[in-house]
Amino acid sequence: MTKTKTAQDKDKTGSRKTLVDEKNSSDLKSIDFLSFQKESYQHFLETEFEQILREFFPIEDYTKKNWTLFLEKVEFYPAKISESQAFSKQLTYQFPVYLHLELKNHQSGKTKAQKIYLCDLPKMTERGTFIINGIERCIIGQIVRSPGVYYTAEFDRSSGVTVYNAEVRPYIGAWLDFFIGKNKQIEAKINKRRKFPATLLLKVFGLSREEILRTFSDLDEDLYKDYLLATLEKDKTESGDEAILELYKKIKPGEALVLENAKETVNNLFFNPRRYSLANVGRYKLNKKLGLKTPIDKDYYLLNNEDLVAIIKYLINITKTQEGFDNIDHLGNRRVRRVGELLGMYGVRVGMMRVERDTKERMSLISPVGEATPSQMLNPKPLIAAIASFVKTSQLSQIVDQTNILSELDHLRRLTVGGPGGIQKNRASFSIRDISPSQYGRICPIRSPEGPNIGVVTYLALYARVNEYGFIETPYFKVVKEEKGGKVKMRQTDEIVYLQPDDEENYYITHSEVKKDEQGYLLEARVPARYKGEFIEVPVQEIQYIDISPRQVVGL
Repeated sequence: MTKTKTAQDKDKTGSRKTLVDEKNSSDLKSIDFLSFQKESYQHFLETEFEQILREFFPIEDYTKKNWTLFLEKVEFYPAKISESQAFSKQLTYQFPVYLHLELKNHQSGKTKAQKIYLCDLPKMTERGTFIINGIERCIIGQIVRSPGVYYTAEFDRSSGVTVYNAEVRPYIGAWLDFFIGKNKQIEAKINKRRKFPATLLLKVFGLSREEILRTFSDLDEDLYKDYLLATLEKDKTESGDEAILELYKKIKPGEALVLENAKETVNNLFFNPRRYSLANVGRYKLNKKLGLKTPIDKDYYLLNNEDLVAIIKYLINITKTQEGFDNIDHLGNRRVRRVGELLGMYGVRVGMMRVERDTKERMSLISPVGEATPSQMLNPKPLIAAIASFVKTSQLSQIVDQTNILSELDHLRRLTVGGPGGIQKNRASFSIRDISPSQYGRICPIRSPEGPNIGVVTYLALYARVNEYGFIETPYFKVVKEEKGGKVKMRQTDEIVYLQPDDEENYYITHSEVKKDEQGYLLEARVPARYKGEFIEVPVQEIQYIDISPRQVVGL
């Protein structure tokens, strides 16, 4: 199958000819159904793999006085055997990875460079599969909740009051929850532990009492008095250091109050990029929800005080407006982890954490007086074991269903909410299994196994693709207004636009079978449309996009 621009382009447009020909089914020949697997693994090898390794280097010994191990470059070598040999000899089709390392001895000032073997990475075939011990396997996509901030409200029957929640979910790190309950104070919890005033966290992030009052002064006067001043009254801390100690009490009750220890604990919770990260997708979702302009860049993957202020302001405002709540089952709030990200997260990152710990222990045992080489310090066996374990035994790594060509192709486009870090099928609620309007053109509403896995395992729709943030997009034809004979008419253009589930809800979209003339002008005065997740009928002048095909809604 040939790759088309529409499956690969970074912008949102495409060519009508390569994607859709309404008269027959030939348009299906030009779609690359395997791009779901191939794009992800290609990106992993080109960028993600080295990025993950560089998170762990340089590695220093525990005293930070004797040894430091630097990573110079990563080198991939060609596979030692061919695909056919891997099948016939029941071997794994893989290629070796070597590291160029430099070891510095701080006592003598000498450095020693060496190239060492790190691991073997499985090589993907043209069919988007891996050959492991002579058996063809694939890694299916996992649907997880996207990092970002989510606002919900629930009625507390015991007190008869509505509790408003803001949940901040990072890519890696501690869960942070803000809520407003019956006493009208803004409170927070870290990792679902003991609650504390939200202003305490703002002080930990470097804001003084006066700055907090000034920053929130643009709120509605009643909201400002009811919520912010009430919270500050409960928060008795004056300085940032006091706030850090108070927070430390809540996180680690019973521990001795030492400011140095408290600072280190808080630093590891929110200010250490190794322990806390929103990642590009979390930063993107935070900006989108709160209307921030923070760059989506590695330097801004941590939470900052501007984010916290915006999160708390939004929470205070929804108590009055009662708008802006999130549905966590909406596909705009769920993303797909594909093969590259999964192998990086559960294979490479897990393995490298063990390698780093092992390397530090070796450094503390080897005396800086003698000679030492990088190969004596770094033992790659835990990494090799972690990658092999993920590829061979993970729930997400499956033997390819080879009943027929279609079932094989469909298996490579399978999605699940289970797997590591996912939901167990016996705990999956009805709302997770249910079909949502946001799945239109993205997830096939028909194909799902019967029994306990129903709705847990699903399949990508025909024309759907996954964007750089992991959200599923589906294509539409753009509709433009044109004047013809003194009348305003709507015309379907050849421009194809891919839309995310949450963006799609802001447009009026009609189905592909709506009556059109040969020039693409819409002939009916009123047409059915989808808008804000509802199915309604509107004047044709309001239509902005049209489905590209009646097949768009289903999968293979």
